[in-house]
Amino acid sequence: MGKSTLTQMIAATRDARVVTMDDHLTLDLATDDPKAVICQYPDGLLAIDEAQRAPELILPLKAHVDASRRPGRFLLTGSVDLLRVKGVGDSLAGRAETVEMLPFSQGELARRETPEDFVTWLLHGAQGGDFSALDAEAVIRGGFPEACKRSESRARSWMSSYVARLSDHDARELKGGGYADRLAAVLTYIASLGRAELVKARLARHLGLAESTVDIYWRLAKSMHLVHESRAWGRAPHRRLVLRPKVCLLDTGLSAALVGFTSAQAATPGGREYYGALIKQFVVMELAKQRTWAEMPYDLHHFRALDGLEIDLLAEVGDGSLIAVEVKSTQTPVAKHWKSLVALKDRLPDRDVTGVLLHTGDAVAHLHDWLHILPVTSLWQHGAC
Repeated sequence: MGKSTLTQMIAATRDARVVTMDDHLTLDLATDDPKAVICQYPDGLLAIDEAQRAPELILPLKAHVDASRRPGRFLLTGSVDLLRVKGVGDSLAGRAETVEMLPFSQGELARRETPEDFVTWLLHGAQGGDFSALDAEAVIRGGFPEACKRSESRARSWMSSYVARLSDHDARELKGGGYADRLAAVLTYIASLGRAELVKARLARHLGLAESTVDIYWRLAKSMHLVHESRAWGRAPHRRLVLRPKVCLLDTGLSAALVGFTSAQAATPGGREYYGALIKQFVVMELAKQRTWAEMPYDLHHFRALDGLEIDLLAEVGDGSLIAVEVKSTQTPVAKHWKSLVALKDRLPDRDVTGVLLHTGDAVAHLHDWLHILPVTSLWQHGAC
């Protein structure tokens, strides 16, 4: 997702040296003498790309950091979660910070001068902004840097190759040669749902696998940062853990490519339902990206009660207030579309609830001082906070 490019950009602004474990000679040295690799640039920044290929580096790295706590000495990048790689001997707890790189947000693609922050803007009154209707191509394209440079057909080809390489190489390497052959099938199944509750038994039946094997595939997909998971919301923390999470792929462009969905199909009778599911995934991932830099911290959940009341997305802000979001793939919102938001607010009289209905048109309305009818594009086209 551009991590190697970002590493080079950071190195260009620092006294830095960049090495990559994609280079066989460097990888051999890291395997045979990891301390030599770690100690080769003591006075500046040492950036190690694709560090997951050399788990032998971790223990010497820990010893080096313990000997000198000067921050900013090492930058490790990888296409999988380094701490889940077989052979890593330490968690580096207290010595390292993990930053997950997500695909580009729509604000980044539009080259906004200031980062978009929808939650903060909303809680400050949701004033300002010049909103357009949602372009289906933005949803189908997604935010992978390489895919965004290409035509829709070429982007689909790149996505297919990307998944194939992840399944055939990175996954096999991560699992030591096992469990990679059906990863693409698991990802395609998740892509076909847009964003939905993860029912592993159903996924196992679909793929003809044991549920325990599906769990291995799922953990593999999480290790490779290919999926997003949001827990159910409940008043008690333990309640959130027992309900099924909702999951989706990290990028709507990847989802569309895996199921062969195009922007032309978004307006067809057979394609509208799946396009609606993609839009919900699109909204979730835009807010997940913004969460990494937002002024007000928040967590993303979904809400489903036993009596059938369901909310697409619930953002719990650090002060305990809630932002309830419903997403509709319509350009003409009507009262029935925000009925569930009203029901949720009535159910939680002790909570400060802000309701948002996001739609694909350009209409804006503010009702009852707490309910906002806004275009999906307001997620990144809103005014300054």
